[in-house]
Amino acid sequence: MSSPVLRLFPAALLALLVGGCDRTAEPPAPAPQLAAPVPAADPAGEVLAASRRFGQLRSFQARMQMQGPRPLEARMDFVAPDRYRLTTDEGEQTIIGDTFFLQRADEVRQVPVPPGLLAQWRNPLPPDLAPAQLQVEDLGSDRIDGRIAHKYRVRHATAAPDGMLYWIDAQGLPVRIQRQGQTQGQAFDITVSYARFDDPTLRVDLP
Repeated sequence: MSSPVLRLFPAALLALLVGGCDRTAEPPAPAPQLAAPVPAADPAGEVLAASRRFGQLRSFQARMQMQGPRPLEARMDFVAPDRYRLTTDEGEQTIIGDTFFLQRADEVRQVPVPPGLLAQWRNPLPPDLAPAQLQVEDLGSDRIDGRIAHKYRVRHATAAPDGMLYWIDAQGLPVRIQRQGQTQGQAFDITVSYARFDDPTLRVDLP
């Protein structure tokens, strides 16, 4: 259990609720002006509905970038019901169910992990939240990776005081989440971008 990858679980990868880890992004193509923001009729309901739709996806890819005491980039691939592949600078690791397949050189060890350790990657918000437990501020239209999305600031009892920023695309799914927090007394800032929703070509196989 002394692997650097394992130490990342509680300290960083799981600090979030978190795809290709491209270190340099191509400049975006010229895009038309954003449309004037149209306020959501029920911002809290929109955010909750997006989170619930996300929880029903059969597969997706997440790209996480963390700024803080130890900057980190990671990609996570998910295939329902319980297959995860984490890719960091230290390599690729697989979690299936409650088993972590620790890969070192030519050896693969099976390490048990607490049940539900990666469940927060499946649902950006606590699944039992009610609209009355959320404070949602509609921040209007924005552009994420060249696509129009709607931006919200979301606050709830278990979030940081400033809440999180939450972008929802035209399909009603969260495409980016940004939040701040602390781990071991040190502040961090995490941005997670989601893509490849229900992509049938996304696979997570046994190592």
